Amino acid sequence: MKGRFALVAVMAAALLIGCSAPGSQTSASNHPATTAAPTPSSATPAPTSAAATNSATIASSTAKTTAPASPWTLSLTGLGPLKLGTPYTTLRQQGYVTAPTGDCPGSWTSKALQDKGVYLYPSGAGDTAVLAEVALTNAAYATVSGARVGSTMSQLKILYGSQLTSETKNGNGGPFTVAVVHIGAREIVFEFPYGSTLADIDPVEAIVARTWSADMMGEC
Repeated sequence: MKGRFALVAVMAAALLIGCSAPGSQTSASNHPATTAAPTPSSATPAPTSAAATNSATIASSTAKTTAPASPWTLSLTGLGPLKLGTPYTTLRQQGYVTAPTGDCPGSWTSKALQDKGVYLYPSGAGDTAVLAEVALTNAAYATVSGARVGSTMSQLKILYGSQLTSETKNGNGGPFTVAVVHIGAREIVFEFPYGSTLADIDPVEAIVARTWSADMMGEC
């Protein structure tokens, strides 16, 4: 009997151990998985420093303020904002001309324009005066086709082809010859040094956009 009880006791103990083992282990499925802290992505750009931003702003501002302004282009309608037919009262308000002084109308052109080699001439007088001529003596300005003061007669022929002709104008000192591009009621006149025969090597001395006329008195 004792041996049987001992055997039963041993078996009972084994059963108890087998039943308690699963309960003593922690199941991973009963707990949320631990999430690792995210690692910063190497593709994320580093924040721009204030110094770098300020440097870029200053460089951009400097580039804008130092960029040279493009000179106005001469055409049959005028030079930049100086349009043929504009009332002199308007040009005076804009600061391009001064009040009449009794001197040659070319001297009414503002000093700022004269210093740039630009001269304005009116048609009419007083409040009826309108811009009739824009004259250039500065090579900084060019026509739409690229002609400028200093261009030769040969270069004008290349630029304008059959549009370029020669014409005699009535001047203060008598008739003189000019090269002309005449379209409709307007013309661009290329003046050469006094006595020029418009030889290929002769240089342009002044360029004038104006309403066509056989008279060209020029400066007083």
